Amino acid sequence: MLNCALSNSLLLTNARLGNVQLMDWQSGCLTIAAQFGFRAEFLSFFRSVKAESGSACGRAVKERHSIIIEDVLTDPDFAPYRAMALKAGYRAVQSTPIISRSGAFFGVMSTHFPVIHRPTDGQMRELKALGESIADAIICQRIEAMMPGEAKANNLARQIELGYEALASSYELLERVGRRLVREQDR
Repeated sequence: MLNCALSNSLLLTNARLGNVQLMDWQSGCLTIAAQFGFRAEFLSFFRSVKAESGSACGRAVKERHSIIIEDVLTDPDFAPYRAMALKAGYRAVQSTPIISRSGAFFGVMSTHFPVIHRPTDGQMRELKALGESIADAIICQRIEAMMPGEAKANNLARQIELGYEALASSYELLERVGRRLVREQDR
Protein backbone atom coordinates (compact mmCIF):
# COMPACT_ATOMS: atom_id res chain seq x y z
CA MET A 1 0.00 0.00 0.00
CA LEU A 2 2.79 2.45 0.93
CA ASN A 3 4.76 1.61 -2.21
CA CYS A 4 1.63 2.23 -4.29
CA ALA A 5 1.13 5.61 -2.61
CA LEU A 6 4.78 6.47 -3.22
CA SER A 7 4.56 5.47 -6.89
CA ASN A 8 1.47 7.62 -7.34
CA SER A 9 3.10 10.60 -5.61
CA LEU A 10 6.17 10.28 -7.85
CA LEU A 11 4.01 10.12 -10.99
CA LEU A 12 1.84 12.98 -9.82
CA THR A 13 4.79 15.31 -9.18
CA ASN A 14 7.03 13.97 -11.96
CA ALA A 15 9.75 13.28 -9.37
CA ARG A 16 12.45 10.60 -9.46
CA LEU A 17 13.12 10.42 -5.73
CA GLY A 18 10.70 9.94 -2.87
CA ASN A 19 9.87 8.26 0.41
CA VAL A 20 7.09 7.52 2.83
CA GLN A 21 7.84 7.79 6.53
CA LEU A 22 5.62 6.48 9.28
CA MET A 23 5.44 7.93 12.76
CA ASP A 24 6.93 5.82 15.52
CA TRP A 25 5.05 7.16 18.53
CA GLN A 26 7.36 5.45 21.03
CA SER A 27 10.45 7.28 19.78
CA GLY A 28 8.60 10.38 18.54
CA CYS A 29 10.33 10.03 15.17
CA LEU A 30 9.47 9.41 11.56
CA THR A 31 11.04 6.28 10.08
CA ILE A 32 11.32 5.43 6.39
CA ALA A 33 8.82 2.70 5.45
CA ALA A 34 9.02 2.96 1.64
CA GLN A 35 11.43 4.73 -0.68
CA PHE A 36 12.44 5.03 -4.29
CA GLY A 37 15.75 6.19 -5.76
CA PHE A 38 17.80 6.80 -2.64
CA ARG A 39 21.13 5.24 -1.71
CA ALA A 40 22.03 3.71 1.64
CA GLU A 41 23.81 6.87 2.87
CA PHE A 42 20.65 8.99 2.53
CA LEU A 43 18.48 6.28 4.09
CA SER A 44 20.84 6.03 7.04
CA PHE A 45 21.02 9.81 7.48
CA PHE A 46 17.23 10.22 7.50
CA ARG A 47 16.36 6.86 9.14
CA SER A 48 14.91 8.71 12.14
CA VAL A 49 13.59 12.28 11.94
CA LYS A 50 12.13 14.26 14.84
CA ALA A 51 9.38 16.85 14.41
CA GLU A 52 11.72 19.48 15.84
CA SER A 53 14.06 19.10 12.87
CA GLY A 54 14.20 21.72 10.14
CA SER A 55 13.73 19.11 7.42
CA ALA A 56 10.60 19.30 5.28
CA CYS A 57 9.23 16.07 6.74
CA GLY A 58 9.93 17.19 10.32
CA ARG A 59 8.10 20.45 9.71
CA ALA A 60 5.17 18.58 8.11
CA VAL A 61 4.81 16.61 11.36
CA LYS A 62 4.93 19.71 13.52
CA GLU A 63 2.67 21.90 11.36
CA ARG A 64 0.31 19.14 10.15
CA HIS A 65 0.23 20.48 6.60
CA SER A 66 2.33 20.18 3.45
CA ILE A 67 5.74 21.80 3.42
CA ILE A 68 7.42 22.88 0.20
CA ILE A 69 11.08 23.84 0.10
CA GLU A 70 11.61 25.26 -3.38
CA ASP A 71 15.39 25.54 -2.94
CA VAL A 72 17.17 23.67 -0.15
CA LEU A 73 20.18 25.97 -0.58
CA THR A 74 18.26 29.07 0.48
CA ASP A 75 16.01 27.68 3.22
CA PRO A 76 17.66 28.59 6.55
CA ASP A 77 15.97 25.80 8.56
CA PHE A 78 17.19 23.18 6.07
CA ALA A 79 20.88 24.15 6.47
CA PRO A 80 21.89 21.02 8.47
CA TYR A 81 20.61 18.80 5.63
CA ARG A 82 21.95 20.65 2.56
CA ALA A 83 25.07 18.58 1.98
CA MET A 84 23.09 15.32 2.13
CA ALA A 85 20.40 16.72 -0.17
CA LEU A 86 22.96 17.68 -2.80
CA LYS A 87 24.71 14.34 -2.44
CA ALA A 88 21.38 12.54 -2.87
CA GLY A 89 20.64 14.61 -5.98
CA TYR A 90 17.83 16.93 -5.01
CA ARG A 91 17.46 20.68 -4.78
CA ALA A 92 13.76 20.93 -3.86
CA VAL A 93 11.39 18.84 -1.75
CA GLN A 94 7.74 18.68 -0.76
CA SER A 95 6.48 16.75 2.25
CA THR A 96 2.79 16.01 2.72
CA PRO A 97 1.40 14.57 5.95
CA ILE A 98 -0.56 11.33 5.90
CA ILE A 99 -3.64 12.30 7.90
CA SER A 100 -6.97 10.47 7.87
CA ARG A 101 -10.34 12.12 7.34
CA SER A 102 -10.84 11.82 11.09
CA GLY A 103 -7.56 13.66 11.78
CA ALA A 104 -5.35 10.69 12.74
CA PHE A 105 -1.70 11.36 11.84
CA PHE A 106 0.33 8.43 10.45
CA GLY A 107 3.36 9.86 8.71
CA VAL A 108 4.68 11.88 5.79
CA MET A 109 4.99 11.34 2.04
CA SER A 110 7.81 13.27 0.32
CA THR A 111 8.96 13.79 -3.25
CA HIS A 112 12.30 15.32 -4.18
CA PHE A 113 13.31 17.30 -7.28
CA PRO A 114 16.74 17.74 -8.93
CA VAL A 115 16.26 21.47 -9.58
CA ILE A 116 14.63 24.45 -7.86
CA HIS A 117 10.95 23.58 -8.05
CA ARG A 118 7.49 24.25 -6.63
CA PRO A 119 4.70 21.73 -7.28
CA THR A 120 1.45 23.23 -8.54
CA ASP A 121 -1.48 23.89 -6.23
CA GLY A 122 -3.38 21.12 -8.04
CA GLN A 123 -0.59 18.63 -7.43
CA MET A 124 -0.49 19.57 -3.77
CA ARG A 125 -4.28 19.12 -3.44
CA GLU A 126 -4.01 15.67 -5.01
CA LEU A 127 -1.09 14.73 -2.74
CA LYS A 128 -3.17 15.74 0.28
CA ALA A 129 -6.06 13.57 -0.97
CA LEU A 130 -3.67 10.68 -1.59
CA GLY A 131 -2.28 11.04 1.94
CA GLU A 132 -5.80 11.00 3.33
CA SER A 133 -6.70 7.86 1.35
CA ILE A 134 -3.58 6.07 2.58
CA ALA A 135 -4.26 7.06 6.20
CA ASP A 136 -7.84 5.77 5.93
CA ALA A 137 -6.56 2.51 4.43
CA ILE A 138 -4.08 2.12 7.30
CA ILE A 139 -6.95 2.52 9.76
CA CYS A 140 -8.92 -0.17 7.91
CA GLN A 141 -5.93 -2.53 8.02
CA ARG A 142 -5.46 -2.03 11.72
CA ILE A 143 -9.15 -2.59 12.42
CA GLU A 144 -9.13 -5.74 10.31
CA ALA A 145 -6.19 -7.12 12.26
CA MET A 146 -8.34 -7.03 15.40
CA MET A 147 -11.45 -8.63 13.83
CA PRO A 148 -12.62 -12.24 13.86
CA GLY A 149 -12.65 -14.28 10.60
CA GLU A 150 -15.92 -13.34 8.83
CA ALA A 151 -15.66 -9.69 9.79
CA LYS A 152 -12.09 -9.67 8.41
CA ALA A 153 -13.33 -10.94 5.06
CA ASN A 154 -16.01 -8.24 4.86
CA ASN A 155 -13.52 -5.55 5.90
CA LEU A 156 -10.94 -6.84 3.40
CA ALA A 157 -13.53 -6.49 0.65
CA ARG A 158 -14.13 -2.88 1.73
CA GLN A 159 -10.37 -2.20 1.79
CA ILE A 160 -10.03 -3.54 -1.74
CA GLU A 161 -12.93 -1.33 -2.80
CA LEU A 162 -11.28 1.72 -1.17
CA GLY A 163 -7.99 0.82 -2.83
CA TYR A 164 -9.63 0.68 -6.24
CA GLU A 165 -11.32 4.01 -5.58
CA ALA A 166 -7.96 5.57 -4.64
CA LEU A 167 -6.29 4.12 -7.75
CA ALA A 168 -9.14 5.28 -9.99
CA SER A 169 -8.84 8.76 -8.50
CA SER A 170 -5.08 8.74 -9.08
CA TYR A 171 -5.49 7.62 -12.70
CA GLU A 172 -8.11 10.29 -13.32
CA LEU A 173 -5.72 12.87 -11.93
CA LEU A 174 -2.85 11.61 -14.09
CA GLU A 175 -5.09 11.77 -17.16
CA ARG A 176 -6.05 15.39 -16.33
CA VAL A 177 -2.40 16.30 -15.80
CA GLY A 178 -1.46 14.60 -19.08
CA ARG A 179 -4.19 16.45 -21.02
CA ARG A 180 -3.09 19.75 -19.46
CA LEU A 181 0.54 19.12 -20.42
CA VAL A 182 -0.49 18.32 -24.00
CA ARG A 183 -2.50 21.57 -24.16
CA GLU A 184 0.46 23.54 -22.78
CA GLN A 185 2.81 21.98 -25.34
CA ASP A 186 0.39 22.85 -28.17
CA ARG A 187 0.46 26.53 -27.19
